[in-house]
Amino acid sequence: MFLIGLAIIIFLTFGLTMLRGAPYLPAHYKDVEAVLKGLELKPGDLIVDLGSGDGTVLLAAARQGLVAYGYEINPLLCIIGWLRCRHYGKQIKILWRDFWFIDLPPETKVIFIFAAGPYMKGLARKFSTLALQHGEPFYVASYGFSLPQVDSLRIVSGTYIYRYN
Repeated sequence: MFLIGLAIIIFLTFGLTMLRGAPYLPAHYKDVEAVLKGLELKPGDLIVDLGSGDGTVLLAAARQGLVAYGYEINPLLCIIGWLRCRHYGKQIKILWRDFWFIDLPPETKVIFIFAAGPYMKGLARKFSTLALQHGEPFYVASYGFSLPQVDSLRIVSGTYIYRYN
């Protein structure tokens, strides 16, 4: 009975979160590492991962000396990400949030996103809105999917790189 209840909780947690964003698929660490190196960030710069999943992007950022915030709607993935990233202390912050309703921290230099095609149009609108509010330019790194009606600067390891002013 316990296992059935646990299975239902896991199914509902992962299934219902797909209504707000892409299903959980881990990013490849080497791809993320290449993207972060290609952005020529300085130690201490802030990267925000929308839908941080198991923390792969956050770990790659921290290993390069960056500060990383992850926003994740799935509470189980928040716990997994926190467990994987806990050794980095305040360098990594994981928040249980729906990224559709967040504001960017003012020091954000990069937003990383791994979302599916149907969400990309809404994300392009959100990034434009955030750019107006943010005041400082930032990059968007979209893993695997391009943003519609926005020209990318380049593609690195299957990740589209955009600059928002």
